[in-house]
Amino acid sequence: MKKVKTVFLALGMFIISVFVAQPAQLSAAAAESWEQDWKKTMDAAKDEGKVTIYTTASGSTRVALTKAFTKKYGIQLDLLVGRGAETAEKLSVERRANIFTADLYIGGSTTSTTSFKPKGFLAPLKPLLILPDVTNSKLWYGGGLFFTDKERQYVAIPVLTPANSYLAINTDLVKPGDIASYKDLLNPKWKGKIIMNDPTIAGAGSRWFAVVADKYTGLDYMRHLAKQDLTITRDRRLQVEGLARGKYAIAIGSQPDELESLIKAGAPIKPLIPEEGTWLGGGPGCISYFDRAPHPSATKIFVNWLMSKEGQTVYSKAVGAQSARLDVPTDHLTKDDMRDPSVKYFISEDEEFLIRIKDYENKAKEIFGFLAK
Repeated sequence: MKKVKTVFLALGMFIISVFVAQPAQLSAAAAESWEQDWKKTMDAAKDEGKVTIYTTASGSTRVALTKAFTKKYGIQLDLLVGRGAETAEKLSVERRANIFTADLYIGGSTTSTTSFKPKGFLAPLKPLLILPDVTNSKLWYGGGLFFTDKERQYVAIPVLTPANSYLAINTDLVKPGDIASYKDLLNPKWKGKIIMNDPTIAGAGSRWFAVVADKYTGLDYMRHLAKQDLTITRDRRLQVEGLARGKYAIAIGSQPDELESLIKAGAPIKPLIPEEGTWLGGGPGCISYFDRAPHPSATKIFVNWLMSKEGQTVYSKAVGAQSARLDVPTDHLTKDDMRDPSVKYFISEDEEFLIRIKDYENKAKEIFGFLAK
């Protein structure tokens, strides 16, 4: 009987060791695993020496990211600039020639989700994220880092900011109360005084057109807006400079970081939120990872840094947009730049909606095509 008790006691101790002690051992092993992965990746990244990024980011954003990241890790960032549609065409040409130079794309989500992904240009980004500071879902708005694609793997959105800058005014020309609703843009007094980012191709203009038409106004409104003698441009800097100089009173579909740089410089510009509401978007900060990336280790280091509190603080300050991370400071933002906890936002960064944007681009060509020549 004594032997039986001894056997059961030993068995009980074994079970306890398996179900109680093992989690602690696994936790320690997991910590050791990511640390070893990080060290191994860092050694390889230093040999690779750089990350090549295709981007729509403004000059000030590129400078801020390069300065902070290179100073910390000694790894160079090569940032090649172009509109989303231009980059998609460039990438297609390169790949037909069996050329693979780019590691990442940082820009609007439409290009990555509806162009790069269907063409098989992307590899999953999520497996690159290993730092506990990044993978902790409690640190992100909505309970985790948001991905646009249905697999929740390919196109990450580290910024979710109210799309307030998509409609902006020159405060010397537009007085408080002049524009309270999208309908007010149809007032004859604004005829010839509105400049719009081209809504017929991927970019901020097409996103504004799609969301506003889909959620708030319908297409008939857009047909009336087209009669306002709008100026359509693909030059994002020219658009906001025209607004700042007073050549135009209203800008539609402005690039957030371009707008922010002039606001910081003291230009009489103010984002405007119509009474119909707004939405959350990633702006030009959506990130995707190209397959057959030439610098995979350096890219892994950069992506983890950019998604960290430090990286998101640098990025948020550069573009004037609120990070989706909950621990990133917001003291550099205005109230208009920040999410309102009392508002239930529509998140436009979702594959199902982004696919519909392509249909809206065709509608925009029908309505605004004669102005976009």
